[in-house]
Amino acid sequence: MKKISLRTLAVLVFAVFSLQTASAQFPKIPKIGKPSPPQPQPTPTDTAQPASTNSQPATSQPDSRNTKISASTGPALNKPSIQITLRTHRQYYRNGQEDQETWSWTPRIVYRVNGPIPAGSQLSVEFTLPSSKPWIKFDCTTNETKEDYWWPTECGMNSNDVKDEQATIETGLAGFKILLKNELEGSNKALFTGKFKVEKFHVGVVDLPKFKNNFSYYVNYDWDMPIGYLYDYDIMDSRSGNLPSKTEGRLTFVTWFKGTPNTLDYAKYAAYLYYQGKMVADSTGEGNKYGNTACEVTNTAYEESAFGYCRRKFVVNAMVWDKQPQFHPQDFKMYENPGEYEIKVLQNGKLVRTAKLTMGANYQLVDTGIGKQNNLGTGRIVVPVQIIGDQDGVWDRNAYKTDAFFGNPLSGPVVP
Repeated sequence: MKKISLRTLAVLVFAVFSLQTASAQFPKIPKIGKPSPPQPQPTPTDTAQPASTNSQPATSQPDSRNTKISASTGPALNKPSIQITLRTHRQYYRNGQEDQETWSWTPRIVYRVNGPIPAGSQLSVEFTLPSSKPWIKFDCTTNETKEDYWWPTECGMNSNDVKDEQATIETGLAGFKILLKNELEGSNKALFTGKFKVEKFHVGVVDLPKFKNNFSYYVNYDWDMPIGYLYDYDIMDSRSGNLPSKTEGRLTFVTWFKGTPNTLDYAKYAAYLYYQGKMVADSTGEGNKYGNTACEVTNTAYEESAFGYCRRKFVVNAMVWDKQPQFHPQDFKMYENPGEYEIKVLQNGKLVRTAKLTMGANYQLVDTGIGKQNNLGTGRIVVPVQIIGDQDGVWDRNAYKTDAFFGNPLSGPVVP
């Protein structure tokens, strides 16, 4: 399979996300049921996304599983969906005068809101400068959304969403607030408040005066590195037009990597699943086995650097549940082997990640409770990830303790 450059992939990711905002709503989440013979699955007739669900296998296995977020009194953010990136402007307006030898930046953001979002609502994002001064405000595409469904949106993605004159050269902790206003109800409330760390690196010849203020800007996501995710049926975090299978649930592990575009895009990555000390599945896809890996999200600076981040997904040939096992003889049946498992990830042949998980006796992965305890609003299971070696370059191993989820750190996880 041909490889795609990281920058091209990032553009495609944002393009696909942009198409989502034109969608309506997807079918409602099925509730968990008692074990029973297989039942026909309803065919989706709508086009929006439900907040979360996990379908189950046939024959003596539950028909469906509900992993939706805990009930709330109103809209809530899917916090792992919040991604802020920066656009570098190759000019800076100082006191109204353009300086073409100084580069500056503006923010852009994508995120998802779990319903209900009532009619007449308007989502927006307000940014403040690292100096704490009020700055840019974006109105984001908003749609009425039922409870148990979610709405994806974005702000500042297009170059005409913000003027060059609004760009800044400040670095440090910038702030943002996601708001939901409803004129019909006379309400205006903050759904999320956070801070993101803006850093920069020099581009071009350092010792020439003409280039001394040429900096490319990026968001530091070191806090994301030790936070991983597990899932099998991922309707809550899947992308429009790519709904998961309703007949099987493959184990998928998600973790972050840091490095240059070349490393993130072209390094050889593979995940291996261990049970009772033996390797039982992997993501290599070799032979007749199913498996794959790819970046779900990329956060990089405008110019190439070692400060890029990739949220990489590993799908292994192991089934959490399976309604048609006769078609998957090469897949390991986790549902017949409950207990503790370990995932190990190799990057260019070196061990770089490990994470532990537990398979229950009820055809479900055992939830760590971290996501629910911290109201993350995701259907995925949150797991601590141990990062081994130095292939990610220099990064702050303690950043998750204070900076996680934009200054809203997790309680509960102990990173190994």
